[in-house]
Amino acid sequence: MSPNPDAFLDHLRTHGYHPRSDRHSNALAEVITTDLLNHCPKMRDKAGSGGLVYDLNFTLRAGTADWNVDLVLGEPQLGEPGARDEAVIRKESPSLVQVAIELKAVMTEHRKAVKNRKRDLEAHHEHVHNYNSSTIAGGVLIVNASSIFKSPLRTEPTVHKSPMKLVEHCVSELRSVAVRGGRTGYGLEARCAIVVEVDNVAHGAAEFINRSPAPTVGDPLHYDTFIRTICDHYTRRF
Repeated sequence: MSPNPDAFLDHLRTHGYHPRSDRHSNALAEVITTDLLNHCPKMRDKAGSGGLVYDLNFTLRAGTADWNVDLVLGEPQLGEPGARDEAVIRKESPSLVQVAIELKAVMTEHRKAVKNRKRDLEAHHEHVHNYNSSTIAGGVLIVNASSIFKSPLRTEPTVHKSPMKLVEHCVSELRSVAVRGGRTGYGLEARCAIVVEVDNVAHGAAEFINRSPAPTVGDPLHYDTFIRTICDHYTRRF
């Protein structure tokens, strides 16, 4: 398994990043789904028999509250035909969400943005577990380590002073997001920080950052650990 979701980097190199588009989160969601099936036998078997489907930008209702979730996986609707190709998972709205993953990004204005992203992730896991205490809540934070970032919404690029310090701060904020296991029953089951260097000018130069302060192999926030943790929870629960 690649230490990072390579197809997501390919997307950034081809299309860049737009803060008002969901193309980047959809691309990452597709990569995560593929990696879960490739590296989790239980999920692969379920998908192959038609017992596991996925959807993007899914409205998850808990009581009277709705929350748009970037990626969900779960049981198909009753009466739906099973998948015929075990290498393929069907894209459709699940009748029961078993995995719900929120994808967030901090590309510029790191200190202000990460406060909002942390608040989003805390609200995400609480809503997911209000929906179903067995559902696995995951959270991914993409952090930009570039010294500049050209937003398509601004005329001039934004300069980031000490970008690796900003990355360190954002990763630290993600580590402080609640992890499930406490008395409340709330918290993320799996967390991940993906650090990229994207100036949004030379799209083809986008890169992953694989050195500290980005999570390295073995870190609980590393992408590899994230995929394996979701698989472990899914295998035990479903």
